[in-house]
Amino acid sequence: FQDVTLDEVREAIFDASMNTSPGHSQVSYKVLRWAWQVASTEIHTLIRKCLRNGFHPREWRKAIAVALRKPRKPDYSNPRAYRLIQLLECLRKILEKIVARRLSFLAGKHNL
Repeated sequence: FQDVTLDEVREAIFDASMNTSPGHSQVSYKVLRWAWQVASTEIHTLIRKCLRNGFHPREWRKAIAVALRKPRKPDYSNPRAYRLIQLLECLRKILEKIVARRLSFLAGKHNL
């Protein structure tokens, strides 16, 4: 991969929904958008170095599992009456979004 650009990181942050819940660090997209104004270089460098080195920080691999009740289920003592969701770190999602976009571009370019 070529180095990730500042615009790619900015786009990944600002295209994300503001309604997503953050992971265990509580760093949301709202916080990242605010931080971008003063720390865009640092955020870009972090994402660029992770991608360049093939590194996914251990803290970003952690998730919070939350069980949500499915609507209109007759028996909530049954585990199938729940949907499990994972709350992931927003920085992790940014890194993965950039990789996914690049892979999608390459797949289209090579007719895969």
